[in-house]
Amino acid sequence: MHPSIAYADRLLALPPVNPPLDIARAHAREVLDQALAVNTELADSATVAREFGGVCESLRQVLAALDAEDARDA
Repeated sequence: MHPSIAYADRLLALPPVNPPLDIARAHAREVLDQALAVNTELADSATVAREFGGVCESLRQVLAALDAEDARDA
């Protein structure tokens, strides 16, 4: 494990991962199902924020995969 700030900065500098469209769709469906299963009346704000972040990242991956498909078809 690398707990240094320099290591964390290198991780943040990595480009986002863009999976193929079928994998991105399946992952997005799974993440959305998990987020919808959270009881927002009982969950703390950190849990809600984590689930929202997961949905946003999944959406970004799906859109990136769609853009890659469009570029391949052009």
